[in-house]
Amino acid sequence: MQSYPGALGQVLSNLIINAVIHGFDGRPSGEIRITAKMVGTQKLSLRLKDNGKGIATKNLNRIFEPFFTTRLGQGGSGLGLHISYNIITSVLGGSITVQSIEGEGAAFQLDLPLNAPALQDATIDESGKPRSS
Repeated sequence: MQSYPGALGQVLSNLIINAVIHGFDGRPSGEIRITAKMVGTQKLSLRLKDNGKGIATKNLNRIFEPFFTTRLGQGGSGLGLHISYNIITSVLGGSITVQSIEGEGAAFQLDLPLNAPALQDATIDESGKPRSS
């Protein structure tokens, strides 16, 4: 890949931390599987699947919204998935989707181009942070 490893690392870190904090809360253990496969010759599909609590159906369409959290007042800002969504779609030039059945875990799929778009005109840097003026 010709991409931005710091930005991709931040997204993967956010997804893993969310699985640990939300999916495995109150459980003695859990599993996260990360798989990758080529889609054609120009895209990579990354899938992160956990066997945690899953995401309630009523929350699935809101998880990428800024400040959406199910743990209000418990230390979370509700920005992790929103930032991840923005990095994937803006910096990395890809897409992210989620599937979940409550009680059966969650699966996030990232579809990424092998060559990320150039950032010369972007308002955020390769790590996903706003550029200073």
